[in-house]
Amino acid sequence: MTLSNRFKVLVGVLTLIVMLFPVGLFLLWGITVSQAMRGPSYDIPFQFFDVVFPVAFFMMCLFTLIMYGLTAFYVTHAIRNERGSHLVRILALLAVFFLPYLGMPFYYILYILIPRTPAWALKPSPAT
Repeated sequence: MTLSNRFKVLVGVLTLIVMLFPVGLFLLWGITVSQAMRGPSYDIPFQFFDVVFPVAFFMMCLFTLIMYGLTAFYVTHAIRNERGSHLVRILALLAVFFLPYLGMPFYYILYILIPRTPAWALKPSPAT
């Protein structure tokens, strides 16, 4: 399956977002907890939570759409990738489903980013 360079970059950026999203969510949680530990502040017209939760809700909705879209893309790419080893493709797709933060970058690097896929990830050529 041949992809244009622009599409490869787009998939790479979206995969990077999927990989780094848990870190961002953890940082947002840390900021929220640290603000809550300081106690209520009556100097500002709105509380910190009034800003954080709408932003977090929007981020989670966007993240869910990105995850579903990338999962569909990686499944389609693995099915249409006839040169790849069956075992590696199956294991990579299981990782995409069960560990998407690691499986998506692994599949992206192995079959999309690298111009020449390593020999161990390719289907063995028939002996003649």
